[in-house]
Amino acid sequence: MLIWRRSPPQTGKYRWLMMFTACFEIFWGLFDYPAEITAHSVGCAFITFRVNTLDTILTPEQSSYVVLTYTAIFGASMAIFAAHFVYRFGSIEPSFGKRFTSGWKFGLLFFFPLFYSFWWAAVVRIWFWKNPEMDEYTREVINKTVGQPIENISYIGTKFYNTDKNGTVTFNKPAWIGVCQMWFMVGTSVGCIFGFGTLCYLRLSDTLSLVSNAANNLQKQLFYALVLQTLIPLVLMHTPITIFFLCPMLNMNTNFATAFILITITLYPAVDPLPSFLIIKSYREAILDVFRALFCLKKTPSQVGLAHSMASINSFGPQFNPSVIQKRNN
Repeated sequence: MLIWRRSPPQTGKYRWLMMFTACFEIFWGLFDYPAEITAHSVGCAFITFRVNTLDTILTPEQSSYVVLTYTAIFGASMAIFAAHFVYRFGSIEPSFGKRFTSGWKFGLLFFFPLFYSFWWAAVVRIWFWKNPEMDEYTREVINKTVGQPIENISYIGTKFYNTDKNGTVTFNKPAWIGVCQMWFMVGTSVGCIFGFGTLCYLRLSDTLSLVSNAANNLQKQLFYALVLQTLIPLVLMHTPITIFFLCPMLNMNTNFATAFILITITLYPAVDPLPSFLIIKSYREAILDVFRALFCLKKTPSQVGLAHSMASINSFGPQFNPSVIQKRNN
């Protein structure tokens, strides 16, 4: 509601992408709490699971699909981060925006998160599904971790190496096929973030001096909010998931890292929207208005005058377009 009603007119279609992301994060937060997902790694294996208690209404097989859905949501988040940077660059570079983010192509920014979600889920279902070999390998660690036999656990996971009776260690090919696809999805997400983030910074540096103060301030606010909103998942999600995959690949035990991963991923949906609320002026003022109403506070005369001035500026002129200004200057 805040994004829909209080977004500056200059944000244009970007408000739809922000609303999509906000709804996604709300859904993730609502799903995460009752799902009670746990992640653990031991030796050369990782496992993501939930405990099937006696009073649960789900069968073990249905519970496994709860874990699968959780991983699919995580996969979608990889593409959502990238979509924001792609659109932001298209909004300040008209030639790129016309080719890749205008018209029906704007819908691709919503399609790729869904595509990554199904792709991540397919990898998990095909390569990381529960099997007797993983049951035996993780039986002891599961019993120590949650005090439950493996039969009471619904999980997905795999181990990266196999050891035969003679002690010969070989690659577990299905695990590596699956994890390589996940690395590709994580890598493309990070690549888009840093690549288009750098291009946004360079383009803004060239154009901010050519536009009005109102458009200038809005572009800077959106960019700074986007940078912080991307640093948050990089710290809370990309880095932990890299540790979670990399340590079993190197046959390292990571009990501490596993606990850290659970905390950071749980925090992400609650923390990620904060930069937009605190940096973008219209959202910040709307939140302050709510607190003023709750505590029966009044705006000062200077705040009323500033709000009136900003409303007048926002209602003047078309959406910011650097190419128009550059043509006029030429």
